[in-house]
Amino acid sequence: MGTKLLRVVVGIAVAVLLLVGGGAYALEHDELDKILKSTPANGPFWKYGTVIMYGKSRKGGMKPAVFAHWSHRAKYTCRVCHLDLGFSMRSGDTGITREQYLSGKYCGACHDGKIAFSVKDGSQGGCEKCHLENQKSLEVAFEKFAATMPPASFGNGIDWIKALREGKITPRNTLTPEQSSMTLPEKLRQPLKLGTVSPRSDVLFSHAEHFAELDCSSCHPEIFNIKKKGTQQFSMEANLYGSYCGACHMFVSFPMNDCRRCHSSMSNYYEAN
Repeated sequence: MGTKLLRVVVGIAVAVLLLVGGGAYALEHDELDKILKSTPANGPFWKYGTVIMYGKSRKGGMKPAVFAHWSHRAKYTCRVCHLDLGFSMRSGDTGITREQYLSGKYCGACHDGKIAFSVKDGSQGGCEKCHLENQKSLEVAFEKFAATMPPASFGNGIDWIKALREGKITPRNTLTPEQSSMTLPEKLRQPLKLGTVSPRSDVLFSHAEHFAELDCSSCHPEIFNIKKKGTQQFSMEANLYGSYCGACHMFVSFPMNDCRRCHSSMSNYYEAN
C-alpha cells in the first residue's frame, strides 16, 4: 500500500476518533472496531513489519530488496540493528548502498558468508534472497515460523513478548559476545501508570518489556522527552500518525488496533468474534 493511501486510511480512523472524543456523536464500539481493522496495520500477517526497499534497487535494475523483521528479531533484539549497526528507526533514513554492505557496514556486518549468507558475487552470492523475484516464498517461510510461536490477533499474528518469556526465541542483545549492554535501572523495573482522558483506560507502561528489545536511547530523547511530563503533544491521534508509540506500534510492533494490549482495563471494549 502506498504512503499516500496509508495516510488517507489512517486519516479516516483519526477523524472518527476525533469525532468520538469531541462529542459530535458516538460510534458503537463494534463499528469503531471495524474501522480500526481496516487500517493497513491489520493486513496479511506475513506482510506486517516487512519493509520493501525500492530506491537504489530500481536504479540498479534489481528487484526491490525485501526485509522481514520477523526473521531477524527471532535472532537479535531490536537494539542490535538500531543501535549497534546504526539503522534509523524510520524507513528510508539510512540510505544503505551495496558498497557499504561489502565493507561490513549495516547488513554486511552479518551477511558476510560466515554469520549469514553473503551479499558478494560468486558462489556465495545471495542477492536473490533479498531481491525476491517472488514474495510467495517469504510468505511460506513466515507461516512455518509462526506456527511455532504464541499467536496474537493483530500485527503479524505473533505475541513476541510471550515468545520471549516462554523461551520460544532467545535473541542476542549484542552483535558479538565481547560487547556489553547496559542494565535496566532498578527504579524502572515496576510498571509506570500513565493516565488517559478516560480513567477506565489507563495504561501500565513496562520499561522492562521494552528494554528487553531496545535501549534507553531508542526512545529518549528523539521520540520521547526524557523529562517527567516533558512530552506535551502526546495523543492517540499522534500515535496513529506514527509519532511517539506509533513509531514502532504502527509498523513493526503490535499495531494500535490491538487496544487491550495497552488499555487492559477498558471495561467497554468490543471483543470481536
